Amino acid sequence: MRRTKEQAAETGRNVLQAAEELFLNKGYENVRLEEIATQAGVTRGAVHWHFKNKHGLLLALRDSAQEPFRVLAEELSTSDGAASLKKLGDIISETFRRLENDPRQQGLIRVMITLDLSEKHDAGGAAFPEDVHDTFIRIFEQIDRDLGITAPWTPYKAASMLHATIGGLLMEWALRRGAFQIFPDGALFIRTLLDGLTK
Repeated sequence: MRRTKEQAAETGRNVLQAAEELFLNKGYENVRLEEIATQAGVTRGAVHWHFKNKHGLLLALRDSAQEPFRVLAEELSTSDGAASLKKLGDIISETFRRLENDPRQQGLIRVMITLDLSEKHDAGGAAFPEDVHDTFIRIFEQIDRDLGITAPWTPYKAASMLHATIGGLLMEWALRRGAFQIFPDGALFIRTLLDGLTK
């Protein structure tokens, strides 16, 4: 039974990897589930079983982007606040670097922005942004415990500011509104903000 679960998890990872590659290469709207199944070496039924539909695949890709922050939040209970603050900046900087170095990511980010807006409109608030915000709060609570966050900032306010700033930078970059690069310009902006939060 354990082996079956491991195999199912591996299949899910393969399908997700195939979907991401096809979304980046062809654009989300131009990819069919049959193509994803073929690329992953599975049946269309397997794709449905793991992710339900193409929208489910996009949700899973979006969720996986939060994983580094979840891991950091878990690590903070035993780590130094100064190192954690630097690591938070490093994670964001590395994410921005990968986005800037792969222009295809702009299309995928645009689709995810549209998804966020439609979820907020349809469901009264998207779960994913709330999850990210909650994770940031946990991170800043630990940093406040170790270093102290400068008043009038609180862990909640710092998390809200960081969440809004990242979202704004990504939107400006993905929609090509700003005359800046997400890396290094956006990364420098984030580090500057983080540096001003602690005593």
